[in-house]
Amino acid sequence: MDIDLAVLRMMEREREIPFDELVQIIEQAILTAYLKHTDQADHRGSDQPQPRVELDRKTGHVTVYAPVYDEEGQAIGEAPDSPDDFGRI
Repeated sequence: MDIDLAVLRMMEREREIPFDELVQIIEQAILTAYLKHTDQADHRGSDQPQPRVELDRKTGHVTVYAPVYDEEGQAIGEAPDSPDDFGRI
């Protein structure tokens, strides 16, 4: 998924909202949508690693990173994730 950074820069100028704050708001909104879409919203705050969203400030590309677990249920890292139909959200 990609975000048009020119639109964010325009909002930064017109609404006087710092660019980094806009990026954080978008990342949080996408993370919330991802958690709801994947039925993980109830697991926030647990001791398990949580998914995260990263918006590349140069290209506008958005990546969702989800924890990866081994056979024993231990977190061993993270991998990009894009569930079916998530782009429409």
